[in-house]
Formats: sequence, C-alpha cells, structure tokens
Amino acid sequence: MTQPTIQQSTNCDISIPDYTVMRQDKIKKINDYYAKLLDSYTTSYANYSKQSTSSNINDKKYAETSLKQNVADYNSQVINLSQTLINNVNQDTDLITDQKNILLTKTTTIDNSMDNIKLLKEKDLDMTVLSNARQDSLNSTTMGTENIQFTTYTYIGLCILIGILIIGMLIYIVYTGYSNSGNTSFETTNTKTNNSIKTNNGKTNANSLNTMNRSK
Repeated sequence: MTQPTIQQSTNCDISIPDYTVMRQDKIKKINDYYAKLLDSYTTSYANYSKQSTSSNINDKKYAETSLKQNVADYNSQVINLSQTLINNVNQDTDLITDQKNILLTKTTTIDNSMDNIKLLKEKDLDMTVLSNARQDSLNSTTMGTENIQFTTYTYIGLCILIGILIIGMLIYIVYTGYSNSGNTSFETTNTKTNNSIKTNNGKTNANSLNTMNRSK
C-alpha cells in the first residue's frame, strides 16, 4: 500500500513586521486614544461648568449628579493614561540605559579583545623574528661546524699523507743504506778473496821455483 506523501512548502508565510512601522503605528493609536479621551474630558468638563453655574435648578442638579461623575471618570482616565505613558517612558528609558551599559560593556570587552589580539600579533611577530634569528644562528653554527669538520678532516688527511710520506722516505733511506752496506761488504770480501788467491798463487809459484832450483 502506497503511503501518502506530504509535500513541504519552501515558502514561509509568516512575515516579520518592521519594528519602526509597528512602533509608529502603536504611537499613533495611543495618540489618537489620548486625544479622543482628552476631547471627551474637555467636553464633559465644559458641560459640567456650564450647567453647574446655570440658574436652572435642574441643570445644576444634573451637573452635580451626572456630569460631575463623568468629568471625574474622564479625569481619572486621563491621569491613569498619562501615568501609564510616563511609566512606559521611564521603563523604556531604563531599558535604553541598560542596553547602553551592556553596549558599553561589550564595547570595552571588544576593545580589550582587540588590544589582546594586537598584543598577540606583536608577540607572534616577535616570536617569528626570534625564531628566524635562532634558525639563522643554527644555520650559521651548522655551517661553521661543517667547515670546522671539513678543515679538521683535511688537516688529518694531510697529516696522514705526510706521515705516510715520511715513513716511505725512512723505509727508502733504510733500504738504500742496507743495500749500499751489502754491496760494500760484498766488494770487500771479493777484494780479500782475490788478494788471498793472488798471495797463494805467488807463494805457490815461489815454492815451485825453489823446488826447480834445488833439483838442478
């Protein structure tokens, strides 16, 4: 079974009256009512004054029994309406004063908030500058450390290279000296051997000559 569908209206039929127009309309109604009441009071009072001073006893009696009460009633209504209007004005004045105090409080709060925001922005700017300065100092320190490390490593490499060269030169000198010493010893030995051979040969030849002479 198909359920009935409810179509929602997208248009709002409730119109919000303009505050200024509504206020002016109410003020007009109050003024009209007050003017009508005041006119009735003025008319009743005029009739009462006229008939209360009349030479006719019935007019005076009517004025005292009827018109006087009407004048008093209208007078009370005028006084009550005036007092109500005064109370409303005083109430509106109090509301305006309260709204003014609230507005001043909110304005002060907004001013304080704006000052705090400005102070926070200045602090943020100072922190940004300080952070950039620290970053620059860190970069400079890092670069200086890298330069020192590069210089140190270069110096160590040169020292090692110089050490290797010195060791190589010492080995070369020692090896060269050892070779020269060996050759000198060998030459000395050969010279002695040759001299010994020559001596022995001379002695042999001499002995041979002596033997030959003796045989003769």
